[in-house]
Amino acid sequence: MKILSLLSGLALVALAVTADAHAHLQKSSPADNSVISTPPSNLVLNFSEAARLTALSIQKDSEPAQHLKPLPTAAAQQISVPLPPLTPGTYSVNWRVVSDDGHLMAGALHFTLAADRATDRPADHSAQH
Repeated sequence: MKILSLLSGLALVALAVTADAHAHLQKSSPADNSVISTPPSNLVLNFSEAARLTALSIQKDSEPAQHLKPLPTAAAQQISVPLPPLTPGTYSVNWRVVSDDGHLMAGALHFTLAADRATDRPADHSAQH
């Protein structure tokens, strides 16, 4: 009975170690669920381990998704990809990577680019003529 308990415990530890071996997104810039006021020129993804980006797209509100290319070809823990010019709105970024152990991992992050308050103000037409 002790051997069965020991084997069960070892199996659980092995499973936990294997589950942690995948590349997980630790942080991004822009950050997930952030509200930013300046359009970013790059998207930066930081993973828990080196990973190779295999797919990346960005979608504004309900517009069609735009695939971002070219993607880096080398695996890295920090991946930076140029973004197209962004206008105010809510964005969804979908990514997919292959970790060093060969597992596919996918995820999404969201951010909002707020409108510049200075350009939202109406012109002052009260000046005397």
